[in-house]
Amino acid sequence: MSDKKSTTRELTLKQRRFVEEYLCDLNATQAAIRTGYSIKTARSQGQRLLTIADIQAEIQRLMAKRSEKTEITAEYVLGTIKDTVERCRQGMQVFDREGNPTGEWKFDPSSVMKGCELLGKHIKLFSDKLEVDGAVEVVFTRRIIRG
Repeated sequence: MSDKKSTTRELTLKQRRFVEEYLCDLNATQAAIRTGYSIKTARSQGQRLLTIADIQAEIQRLMAKRSEKTEITAEYVLGTIKDTVERCRQGMQVFDREGNPTGEWKFDPSSVMKGCELLGKHIKLFSDKLEVDGAVEVVFTRRIIRG
């Protein structure tokens, strides 16, 4: 039986522990180490465990539960980033020691850029990967070379 198929069985104690550790930092290798797998095999074990449908389902269930409990949703996070970008874009007038305006303005361009980067990634504006959706026809040909 393939690990990728859902067996709708209960997770083992070690698998449940892996899920709990994985939710701490979303690092499969470190979660495997903290669960008791050897350091030498932790990376492959962590990746293997993440392919098990029951483990994936439990991770999603607990993440949704945590999100509901904390009331942190994608909309909340995106709204917070947007609000922060808007605040950082607003220029603040610079005053001298006597409180007189200098004619200069300052703003936080690095925070604006970071916020825009996060929002851009969310809408897949910047992508190094080519995503293909739909059917792709593959034709195999055989070439016979005689010599």
